[in-house]
Amino acid sequence: MLDRLERSDVLNATALAVVLLVLGLGLLRVIDSFSSTVDEGLWTAEGGDDLNAGAVAAPQTASLRPPNEITIRVGNGSEGRQGLAGRATGRLADLGYGTLDALNKEGQPIDDSFVYYVDGYKVEAIEIAGALNIDEAQVRPLLGDPGLPTDGADVIVVLGQNAEF
Repeated sequence: MLDRLERSDVLNATALAVVLLVLGLGLLRVIDSFSSTVDEGLWTAEGGDDLNAGAVAAPQTASLRPPNEITIRVGNGSEGRQGLAGRATGRLADLGYGTLDALNKEGQPIDDSFVYYVDGYKVEAIEIAGALNIDEAQVRPLLGDPGLPTDGADVIVVLGQNAEF
């Protein structure tokens, strides 16, 4: 009798664990779906510094490529801060990213730094923004000319006066 009781207890505990696991995975999917929906809202900017103001972010799949499979172009959009893009490019190269030559942004200087990404590189762009102390809210899809040649880069960083280098 004791052997049967112990076996049934084990079976009941196993069944309960499976039910809880299935419910937990379902809840995680609901939370992830909600989070993705929130992330796809409208992008806006203050002061006209964003060339993508009002653009709708494209849906992205979550994938994180190794740094050496990502090509980055960094541009200096600040005024009077020589070497800013070069220092950021060096930091990213030290982290293992593929980097193109640092350049100066054409046109008017900007106050805020931005990280732009081509389709499919949103997750990587967020990681790169973090490495450069750029707020995730400044990560945007590349929908126009960022003011410097992209030369096939997957992620383009344009540093403004607020860059922390």
